[in-house]
Amino acid sequence: MKEIRIGAIIPTFNRKESLKKCLQCLQSQVQGEKPWFLAIIVVVDGSTDGTLHMLENEFPEVQIVQGDGNWWYTKSINEGIKKAQTLDCNFVLTLNDDLTFGPDYIGTILGDQLAGGENSIIGSVSLSSGEPRLITFSGVEKIDFLLKEYNYLPKFSRIEETEISGVKPSVVLSGRGILYPMEIFHRWGLYDEKLVQYSSETDFTYNASKQGYKVMISYNAKVYENVKLTSSGAVYNNPTVGSLFKSFKNKYSINSLRKIHYYSVKHRGVVSGWLISGFRVMGIIKNFVKVKVKNKA
Repeated sequence: MKEIRIGAIIPTFNRKESLKKCLQCLQSQVQGEKPWFLAIIVVVDGSTDGTLHMLENEFPEVQIVQGDGNWWYTKSINEGIKKAQTLDCNFVLTLNDDLTFGPDYIGTILGDQLAGGENSIIGSVSLSSGEPRLITFSGVEKIDFLLKEYNYLPKFSRIEETEISGVKPSVVLSGRGILYPMEIFHRWGLYDEKLVQYSSETDFTYNASKQGYKVMISYNAKVYENVKLTSSGAVYNNPTVGSLFKSFKNKYSINSLRKIHYYSVKHRGVVSGWLISGFRVMGIIKNFVKVKVKNKA
């Protein structure tokens, strides 16, 4: 097998301190059974908090790609993949700038990917960075016609890390730690930039699953995320009524009506997509009410 060259892509915008922790985790990685080369690619999309200065002075080995402030997540990932291609990387690892992980993380996820086969795509189990540990992504066992995802473990359920290990099939993956073979981007192209900020990795891995690719979740490869840095409209962050309804109109929001409609039509057709969009919005509102009731109890 030729040299393993991994391009770790981290999009960032004004999160200098959390980005620094993520980069320190990458610097501390130790080689596993299979040796690998790591190219760290940070896509800075218009940050004004001193991120560029920090990178140039504290992380000179990092490859910097600069956006204009209007790239958002999906275009930032795509531009990072293009950079990885120029560096002759044969794997891409997508990371969020708020993630931390142990020194064996890359060796672990790479080992699980190689065990799964050359065209397999493998994601990381994600947990809250604080204690007690809560599951934030455990993989998706199935997706029904209404695009409802059935997770292996309930989101935000409490878990002991020693209780989870192994690899399972997952219909879709979260962008918080996905290892792709570069070949898949040469074959299919990049993430769909009509999904500007959210769901582009879900869309890409769902298409891969439908095309017969091996898409898996590794419980061995653990990442830890800062839940509070997620979109202010996210229901689990207990937004106000005003914030929730503003998030529906904001195309960059996790609850964007434009995003929900586009994704639904893309995967279920025009007529069904319209109906499913309505069901999905009603589901968000229902969950919002549940959170409000729970917090008042």
